[in-house]
Amino acid sequence: MLDRLTSPTSRVVPVLGTLYLGYLATQPPPARWVGLGCLAVLSPFALGWFLGRYAGIGPWADAES
Repeated sequence: MLDRLTSPTSRVVPVLGTLYLGYLATQPPPARWVGLGCLAVLSPFALGWFLGRYAGIGPWADAES
């Protein structure tokens, strides 16, 4: 099961989800409010994932020492 979590396609899912929420935020209400609310809640997690994945900081960093 862990091999599915580290597959290349699973690494794209957070990026696509964030892009979709950004798209929702550009739509007329009520979709705008859903997109903005979700982005407000998930932005810290998305930032942490990005920093861990690409800068090696935080809990999402690869532990290859």
